[in-house]
Amino acid sequence: MTGFASRSGITFSPRSRVGAAACLLLLLPWAGALADETASTGFLVPSRVLVDSPTAGLLPPGTFESRARVFPGGGVEFRVDIGLQDWITVGAGFGGLKVIGDGEPDWNPHPGILMKVRVAEETYTMPAFVMGVDTQGAGYYDTGLARYQFKSRGVYAVLSKNYAVGGDLSIHSGVSRSLEDLDDSDPTLFVGAEKSLGDAWSMVLEYDLATNDDLSDGVYGRGRGYFNAAFRWSLAPDVEVRFVIRDMLRNSEKLDPGLAEVLVDEGWGREFTLSYAESF
Repeated sequence: MTGFASRSGITFSPRSRVGAAACLLLLLPWAGALADETASTGFLVPSRVLVDSPTAGLLPPGTFESRARVFPGGGVEFRVDIGLQDWITVGAGFGGLKVIGDGEPDWNPHPGILMKVRVAEETYTMPAFVMGVDTQGAGYYDTGLARYQFKSRGVYAVLSKNYAVGGDLSIHSGVSRSLEDLDDSDPTLFVGAEKSLGDAWSMVLEYDLATNDDLSDGVYGRGRGYFNAAFRWSLAPDVEVRFVIRDMLRNSEKLDPGLAEVLVDEGWGREFTLSYAESF
């Protein structure tokens, strides 16, 4: 692992970043606040993921959400989640590269699965606590290393707390261990926040230390971690649009040369997600 320098010349090592994130992990979600673990935007169901980082939000029983995500390289991912009980949500996703555009789509070799279980409800003084597993990563799939461009969360635990600050402000922090571990099997820490902006909009920020993706092998992570942002817009109670800006620290290394025709390794990644939720 290697550190990186800020504009002030101060070098931030992976050890210092892990320590800082660990402090956030322990301190951020614990103060007294509004008893609702995710920020509200008028969408029918609570936010269950920021960009890649999960929250403690679950689908209400008898509710499903279908989601289509469009990402660079003509990629599309489809996903359906279902609320079985008030304490468990399950789901599955599938997608691939070059789905939009010319040529043969490059589908992922297998679907991703999700199961999310609430261990503790949020109270005025305590955060909600959820454990789960999610094997659906983001970006293209590297068959050589059996991993996604941005690794799936794998097995994780997350704390979430909501604060009444000019609307809703939700804070999330957790630890995860991806099952895509041929190149790097370390666990990683993540933190994130979502702030409501009126009745229909919210802004999302998340940071993943990516200690499971920081080897100095010139393949993927550079040791900076992944910093992502998004804007959520609830068009209607059952329809939501999400605009995502990915990898703002440019942590990704050069892409697989075999993908040069469909992916350009320049600037921030931009994605678009459309979600529909309904009760049954």
